[in-house]
Amino acid sequence: MGLINLGHDGHRFFNILPDDWQDVIESVWDDYKDNASIYVFKEALDITAGGIVFRAAPPNMTDFEVEEWQKYVDANFHYIGFLFVDPKYRGQSLGSKWLSDLKVQFPDQSYWLTIEEEGLRTFYEKNGFRCVSKSKDEDNPEWILIYQPEKSN
Repeated sequence: MGLINLGHDGHRFFNILPDDWQDVIESVWDDYKDNASIYVFKEALDITAGGIVFRAAPPNMTDFEVEEWQKYVDANFHYIGFLFVDPKYRGQSLGSKWLSDLKVQFPDQSYWLTIEEEGLRTFYEKNGFRCVSKSKDEDNPEWILIYQPEKSN
């Protein structure tokens, strides 16, 4: 199973997302699809896991993200959003495999992302990301994590 680039055809991927995520991305996809790519894993005809890599600002940014995003775009970081594993395929480390395959396919690319659940921090740190910022909003905390490939000599 390898990473498949769906390109602009997001609707097959959107169908596996939770309804609230679908609401965020489907209505604005046409505005973002030229600066984004959807990468998925498939088993037979089923999309088992996937995510979107944005080469510009992602949709639905919070105030915290708005304060931070430009420096990452200026430094050629891409944003990882909507990383999701279909519940039928959980427990197979597909989220980690997705991140690993993305890093292998694009070995020189740096990434940034935002999490709203602190529990996800361990998952991303296990996958080579590091936390660089936390929002000041105690009621709705967010964290920005980045991944930068090691420079080879």
